Amino acid sequence: MKVATKTKNGETRELLLKEYFLNAYLIAMLKRVSEEVGRRSGKRERLVEARVPVR
Repeated sequence: MKVATKTKNGETRELLLKEYFLNAYLIAMLKRVSEEVGRRSGKRERLVEARVPVR
């Protein structure tokens, strides 16, 4: 099964339904990974503040 979408320029773009869901899954996964990285980076800042100077 194919999914057809139109771009802003009026061009038609066709994707196989399998590709459409794969792209949606990858976008959702990347969003989740970026949220987790953002959440963990807040914890990392606290660890960086606790550094001890080295001679």
